[in-house]
Amino acid sequence: MKKFIAYFDLLGYKQFITNNDHNEVRRRIMHIMRDMETALSEGNFRESIHGHVVADMSNSKINCINISDTILFWTNDDSFESFQEFIRVVYRYNWNGILFNFAARGSLVFDEIEVIAHRLVNQGGGTYNVNPMFGKGLVNAHLKAESQNWAGCVIDKSVIEELQKHTDVEHFLKPYAIRYQVPYKKGFEVSEQEFVLKIIEGNLNSTAYTNTKRNIEDNFASDNKDISNIRVQELLANTIKFLDVFKEGV
Repeated sequence: MKKFIAYFDLLGYKQFITNNDHNEVRRRIMHIMRDMETALSEGNFRESIHGHVVADMSNSKINCINISDTILFWTNDDSFESFQEFIRVVYRYNWNGILFNFAARGSLVFDEIEVIAHRLVNQGGGTYNVNPMFGKGLVNAHLKAESQNWAGCVIDKSVIEELQKHTDVEHFLKPYAIRYQVPYKKGFEVSEQEFVLKIIEGNLNSTAYTNTKRNIEDNFASDNKDISNIRVQELLANTIKFLDVFKEGV
């Protein structure tokens, strides 16, 4: 069955691992997990049995898995009702990562995906833990995400074509996405504008824009990541260029 899939590739992950000690890496990975959980809970929290406040994911129908620098969200079916929850979750995860925690490039596609999850702990204390994932949707989402030249998330035409069967796409996506000329790597360019997830709600005045721009720059450089090379500077510049769309008066 075809499902709605979001694929996020964390930027600078290799440097993050190599340029920090083990305890710091573990601390920051917990932050990444927190953002996944907050997105799935749509900002709802509850008190745990230990007295801590945690994300309340009890009502979520969206699946999520994190493997190294890849984060995937996907629906259980192809219904419009599932997409409505899905878009809220991935929208929240995307802007929060780019502005505040760990920037990623991502894509939303509508295609086939399946996961076979199994975990066994044997008598010797070893584990057999497998999560094979397969389907054309996984491949297409990966290629679409990896081909981009910024921190941002594009909505593939496969999603748009499916949504057109259920709703007025422009009206429905207005709170979550805008049309934009996505920056792609050489050889992957798309001539027309595509829907991309917003990173700002509303518009930014001069002060808010300056602060948000600084947040993105600091985010790219956080965790001892080197942003001096040309490739990273290009990713950052393209991300800031997208932020410019949300300046007042543009």
